[in-house]
Amino acid sequence: MPARLQTFGHLRLLDEGGNDIAFPEKALLILCYLLARGISEMPRAEAANLFWDDEHSASAFANLRQTVSRVQKRQRELGRSYLTFTDTTVSLGPESIESDVGQVRDGAQLGTLTDLLSEDFLKYTRSGNRGLTSWIALQRTAHMALLRSTLLSGHASENGVSRQARSAAALRLLEDNPDDDEIRAVLTGRPAIHPPLMTLKPSIQVLTPHEHEISPPRNNPPRVVLLPPVTTLAARNAARFSEALIEDVTIGLCALRSISIIAPHTAAQISLQTDRAATYERHKISYILETRLRDEGDGHTLFAQLIFFGSDEVIWADRFPLTAEGLARSRQMIAHQIAGAIATEIERNELVRSDYEGDANAYRSFLTGQSLLKKLDLRDIRRARRSFRDALQLKSDFAPAMGGLSRSYFLEWLVTARGDADLLKKAEQQAEEAVRTDRYLPSAYRELGVAKLYARQFDESAEHLERAETLSPNHANAVASYADTLVQGSRPDLGIKKIRRAIDLNPLPPDDYFWIAAGASYSIGLYEQALDYISRMKDRVPADRLAAASCGMLGDTRKARQFIRRTYSVHPNFDLESWMAIVPFKEEWQRQHYFEGLKKAGF
Repeated sequence: MPARLQTFGHLRLLDEGGNDIAFPEKALLILCYLLARGISEMPRAEAANLFWDDEHSASAFANLRQTVSRVQKRQRELGRSYLTFTDTTVSLGPESIESDVGQVRDGAQLGTLTDLLSEDFLKYTRSGNRGLTSWIALQRTAHMALLRSTLLSGHASENGVSRQARSAAALRLLEDNPDDDEIRAVLTGRPAIHPPLMTLKPSIQVLTPHEHEISPPRNNPPRVVLLPPVTTLAARNAARFSEALIEDVTIGLCALRSISIIAPHTAAQISLQTDRAATYERHKISYILETRLRDEGDGHTLFAQLIFFGSDEVIWADRFPLTAEGLARSRQMIAHQIAGAIATEIERNELVRSDYEGDANAYRSFLTGQSLLKKLDLRDIRRARRSFRDALQLKSDFAPAMGGLSRSYFLEWLVTARGDADLLKKAEQQAEEAVRTDRYLPSAYRELGVAKLYARQFDESAEHLERAETLSPNHANAVASYADTLVQGSRPDLGIKKIRRAIDLNPLPPDDYFWIAAGASYSIGLYEQALDYISRMKDRVPADRLAAASCGMLGDTRKARQFIRRTYSVHPNFDLESWMAIVPFKEEWQRQHYFEGLKKAGF
């Protein structure tokens, strides 16, 4: 029998006989985190910042290294390997581990769920880290939401669950929220006096590591739209099922008081709009759930991502297999997972949202600037800069607008291709100011990392972008920028993996994702793959030099000359030596490799 991790009540690792296995507490927390999320590994940086002091990275990494050493020593003594470590990741080891939180995640029956949740998740764990405390609180909220929805779903009575088991579940929920009239009605058999309460408790604000204050329902809850799935050549039944699933989740979320849900009919109309951004702004929508049905050959997968409109950030994404057998069970399981993820991620993101919406006019100016940065056009970039300045005139501590200013300076540096050090310095200064203003804003670290990259401070760039990814693991733009740093920092092998993850998070990405992927492909000698990525760009002109170099390395000089002519038509004063002097490669081999391709192309 495998070992078992107990997470409800006391956190313990038990052997086959139910005896405690002595193991470092932080290591148990890492096991718990991986098993609760259903993932097999996490970045070392994320582990350091989550389980130790997120304000002092150097100290956090030192503590992680000490724990790794203790774990490895203890595992050698036990002759077991529950965790494995590399220079960049912490992973589940080869030893099989069962867990009670895994049972909850996988959809336990009502009676089992009630027994498991009789004590709070990690009830006796004391953490001085804000991030870990917040995560534990959100898990507890999600567990109660799951228990409540399971009790009220109708399956409890339909599947012959005893009245005693249903009463036990109701009592546990009332213990957590005594004012839930609908649950009290289940217990008493009398109709609820008031309309159904929300599935989740009102938003939780972390005050201290061990205390939570429950705030009243919001006067202005965030508005959420769940768009119907985009389908490719998927089977008709799978398409209908996925559409019904999203509508089912939408209706289920209407029970929440902490968010405002756009009705399915309106959501379907919004999905047909050509300018969705303007529609989201007009209807004051804060969050968008986008879904895509994919044909996987022997089955279908539903890809879902939750986007915060304010920063165009993916704050959660996942894939769900649609099994041919047991569709009803699949629908219930997926609905629970999507609904729970939406609710918890929105709760976690609400402090961020308040920063964006504190001043409506500043927010509007910020959104205008963001929309203008979608295209690499110099006039739009400068207009965007004016909009970000307008936002800061109205709200001087609006960190996202500072990040937008930084982005505008960097993009102007990139588009003009003159190597203007003053523009790059301004980008760095604005990003640093954004970080000082809000050290939990992922986009601020992203912009600082990008500015440091092109200032050739490769290690600092990677550090800031790793921080951005740690703060927001599903923020596709931050992951893409991190990939760019890895490529330019002469680690294209890691960069290609990272940019593929970014494209996976953002399946219809902007052009710079493909540009980064093409650069990584070229650097590892996959020239045809580089050209394939460039061909997927809507505007391929910025990548003409890279395309020419790829053709040069393939010996296709005729095609290479086409890209050279186009380069000179856009940049009449282009000088190869000057260009190579500003291309930010960390190691000389990569610069020489690129130079070789450009020379073979005919530059």
